[in-house]
Amino acid sequence: MAKCKFCGQGVRTAPVFHPACWEQRANKVMEEFCDEYCRFPREIEDHDDLIEHCSECVAAELLRMGGNEV
Repeated sequence: MAKCKFCGQGVRTAPVFHPACWEQRANKVMEEFCDEYCRFPREIEDHDDLIEHCSECVAAELLRMGGNEV
């Protein structure tokens, strides 16, 4: 039985999707979020500073929880 990534208890069922499909969809949603809603790509000019800031983003944390590295 699979265990919950958050509480560690057993999970009987879970959403069914291919890892590659999850990665593709999650990256598309994240890209749209960053382009349309995040102000920092327009405010932070230095690429390294932007990458550092983005690594602390809560939306990026959601992707990491799903197994994607941001």
